[in-house]
Amino acid sequence: MKKILVSILSDHLVPNYLFIKEMRGQFNELLFIGTPYVEEKRIAEHLEEALGKEKCSVPRIIVESDLYQKGLQSLQKAQLADDVHYIVNLTGGTKIMSLMVYAFFCKFKSSFYYIPIGKNSYCNIEDEQPFPLQYRVSLKEYFSLYGLQFDCDNSLLKTKEETFRFFEKQKTRGFKLSKEIFNAHKQSEPADRRYYSGVWFEEYTYLRIKEELNLPDEDIAMSLKIYRDDSQNNDNEIDVAFMYENTLYIIECKVSMHGPNKEPQQRIETVLYKLAAVSKDFGLNVRPYIFTLHNMESLSPDSHTNIEKRMKILGVRNIISGLQLSKSKIEL
Repeated sequence: MKKILVSILSDHLVPNYLFIKEMRGQFNELLFIGTPYVEEKRIAEHLEEALGKEKCSVPRIIVESDLYQKGLQSLQKAQLADDVHYIVNLTGGTKIMSLMVYAFFCKFKSSFYYIPIGKNSYCNIEDEQPFPLQYRVSLKEYFSLYGLQFDCDNSLLKTKEETFRFFEKQKTRGFKLSKEIFNAHKQSEPADRRYYSGVWFEEYTYLRIKEELNLPDEDIAMSLKIYRDDSQNNDNEIDVAFMYENTLYIIECKVSMHGPNKEPQQRIETVLYKLAAVSKDFGLNVRPYIFTLHNMESLSPDSHTNIEKRMKILGVRNIISGLQLSKSKIEL
């Protein structure tokens, strides 16, 4: 019997993509169920592109996202074959869409699945037996599911050994920054000016995470420029981004929080707002962090309280300081 995998589409396609990849070899065709909004935003095309399929090659049924009876009518008008086993992923869309899709496909030979957000597992809703997801999404795949592309530069200005030694030098100074950093603008070589102005800390963060998590090249990048669709201008820039266990992590690297006309707390809050604004386009489960060598322990208790409140409101996971980076393993 032919098997068709049914996906309910919305802004966030990662659960759809993961389930399709997980079920490879167990279905013959795909069917997308979307809304006028999904069509307008070309969301189905993003999923097709990530899957390596031609645009508009997967059949789709368009329903209203919050009109149950009208949605059922749209599904009925599609006149789907009844000699097919439908594998239905109920993850995605609105609750009304999930209900209408479930009610409609109950009339056929169907099995129903769900992927909980933030868990690398899926379950058949009838027996509630969880199964681990084996597939892992790469950085390129993740961004393409949101209609985004990126350029990055993972080349190093200095060797890993030199960069790690330079971090140790700052550590032995109690993170009172050395003269190379303060006098970065006076370096004779352009590459050295860039390196000591802050690129070294991005490279350290990139190398440290890549090594600790044993990440392949396709799962981590630095100096990312993010582009939407075919735009020639990048919308956002990210210091370091990586995929780990199907979750996107993004990191803003700041050697110091001292700056002209701003107290450290004000600068930290500015960075928090920027990071939150960048993160909002990258899904429900993105994990933003700030890495800094600034002496966070020197901030007043009131400043710490205010910063923690801002972090909670904005969804920033943590600020990792030099003291935390000094540990044998970074705690994310």
